[in-house]
Formats: sequence, C-alpha cells, structure tokens
Amino acid sequence: MKSGIYKVEVIDKKTALLKSLDEESEQYTFPMSEFTHEVTAGDVVEIWLEGTKWRTKYLEEETKSAKSHLKDFKKRIFEED
Repeated sequence: MKSGIYKVEVIDKKTALLKSLDEESEQYTFPMSEFTHEVTAGDVVEIWLEGTKWRTKYLEEETKSAKSHLKDFKKRIFEED
C-alpha cells in the first residue's frame, strides 16, 4: 500500500476495500482497526504513513454520502464539549 487518496468501496468486519482515486486505480485492503476515524462505505479518505503507523483522514469535500457527513458533524460537536 502507498500513501494517497482512496474511496472506501466495501467494508466487512475487519477490513475495508479501498480504491485509489489516481489514474492507476489500484485496490488495497486496509484493516478497520487502523483507521483513525470512523469510516463508512463511499467515504473518500486520505491515508499516509507517519513513522511506522498509518494515519487516515476523512475528506469531507470529496465524500458525497450524507450519512458520512452526519457522522463527522456529530463527532466534531462531541469533541468540542
């Protein structure tokens, strides 16, 4: 796997199938436990390696799912309290 921007295609119990959004359209499986945020199928995420750990970031502008936007909004509200 390499750092980049991916769309979460499918989620099963322990892994997510990711498809890169670049011209190569590579696919990878990524452990659900490695996401640093809550993820839903259809989300667009950025993934990069920081030292020896993978980091993830939800890309709100790229994600078209209303469910994902609602989850992100709720998370931000609870973090502010």
